[in-house]
Amino acid sequence: MLFFMGYGFMKQLTMESSRFQLFVRQALILALSVHTLFLMLFVALNIPMLIMAHIASVVLYILAIRLSRSSAFKTIAALIWIDLFGHALISSEVLGWQSGFHLYLLLLIPITFLYDVKPQSRRILLVEVSVVLYLLLDYHLYDQAAMVELPPIYAMLIRYLNAIVCFAGLSYQLHFYATYWQDRGYQSVDKPDTDKLTGLHNREAILSKIDEIFSSSSLTRQHMSLIIADIDYFKMINEQYGHNIGDAALVYVAQILHDSIRQNDRASRWGGGEFLLLLPGGPLKSAEQIAERVQNKLRSLPLHKNGKTISISMTFGIAELLPGEDFNQCLIRADMALRHGKEHGRNRIELAASDIPVTTPV
Repeated sequence: MLFFMGYGFMKQLTMESSRFQLFVRQALILALSVHTLFLMLFVALNIPMLIMAHIASVVLYILAIRLSRSSAFKTIAALIWIDLFGHALISSEVLGWQSGFHLYLLLLIPITFLYDVKPQSRRILLVEVSVVLYLLLDYHLYDQAAMVELPPIYAMLIRYLNAIVCFAGLSYQLHFYATYWQDRGYQSVDKPDTDKLTGLHNREAILSKIDEIFSSSSLTRQHMSLIIADIDYFKMINEQYGHNIGDAALVYVAQILHDSIRQNDRASRWGGGEFLLLLPGGPLKSAEQIAERVQNKLRSLPLHKNGKTISISMTFGIAELLPGEDFNQCLIRADMALRHGKEHGRNRIELAASDIPVTTPV
């Protein structure tokens, strides 16, 4: 019952988020490493029941890592919940309550606060059930003699190792939650300068920021670059999969762009499937590195939506503001580079030429 409740909450998470997918994969790899460490320890201590339990866990997490490539989060959630409860019970039975394996049950509690759950009582119920299970195990096992008595030095090592791993796991979750909700915050606030779908700056907001930069006397003392990025075959995506998938693609790309730029940079939705990145203080090389970073993330984390896996690529036109050049001229050069990239195969990063005379205003 608890697993199905947990998965019900898991579904409400934005699983298309590249940050979430990376978090899941890293968590699975860390869990696999911990189980491998314990497996080696219990082989050395010759405890057959725990050897078998940790072999099963190693196989379980290898399977979960493979499943993460296809974003089969339902199955992954089932495997994780089974492992957490199974080890809390079996390991505490074998080595006793003082071994600290019950602490892993605490990892279930912060998970519930990641989800937008309605009604709120469902979240509270899940936390309460987790606490009740913890207390039942405490009542059953606290004074019960361990099935295997370890030398004091090994018992202390296992107890503190479990405490360290548990608190590290809690810290890792909290770090992810803080950054996830911070990113969700910039999307959820309905501001006049925000694109309602992607949460990025809209065209008016980025133009206002550009006016602010050009009115600053410090502009002459710093680099500035522009990136125009366009989703390849965006119209075809809408036609083939529908506008629901097209909207999901825009949100997915916006998240990757937001995660790839620096703190002082600005990402905006320029229109349709086109985005404009403003990089104050950023030279051409730095802008090119950001574009490469976005390309790598698009390749390694495809969009998963409604049971479909959709590979998305982008073409980038990059221009650095030249001495004596205004924004419109720089923008036209970046746009010309973008068009050149689209005409020569797409999924490319094109640097704007610096010797093309541009006089036509945008």
